[in-house]
Amino acid sequence: MSWTDIEAWIAGNLPALHATLLPPSSADDIRTAEHSIGHPLPADLAAWWRQFGGIGERTLLWDLIPGYWQPLGLAGALADRAMTMEVRNDLFDSSPEAALQHPAGTQNTELWLPAWVPVATNLGGSYLFADLRGGPLHGCVMAWDNVEGADTEPLYPTVSAMLDHAARALRGETERRVVVKDGYFEWE
Repeated sequence: MSWTDIEAWIAGNLPALHATLLPPSSADDIRTAEHSIGHPLPADLAAWWRQFGGIGERTLLWDLIPGYWQPLGLAGALADRAMTMEVRNDLFDSSPEAALQHPAGTQNTELWLPAWVPVATNLGGSYLFADLRGGPLHGCVMAWDNVEGADTEPLYPTVSAMLDHAARALRGETERRVVVKDGYFEWE
């Protein structure tokens, strides 16, 4: 899995960030989360969270996923999911039931759906999320903007594809380049 490559890159280039990585989730944690969410997690997402527990330092944006996205571990994802669902869904007087019938990858600009699980944050209220609704794009990764909602097509077909892109970018194999300086990094 590409997270192994990303974590090796962090260990070799950003020891301060590496020191803040949280312990991974257990199989019991994953099962409890699936029960809470009401949907099984895609196998690649569950496997990633059994390797990665999150970043303990949440005052700086460690945007390991190009596009200014900091990956979330399971505990952070569940906390942010609950908060976003409560705040966003309080703004609208509609039920998510109709939107939950649409296949994964379908845009929704109003509600945060219970079948969406954040996988990365920009620390400003926007997220990348895995769409757990059914259909051919089950498990795709979409963007949630804190103003516009999920108004774009999926960015990645799977969480694995997202992590693979991030690992390739950190290695300098994509159009984005990372520059490490003074214990931090930035994309150019």
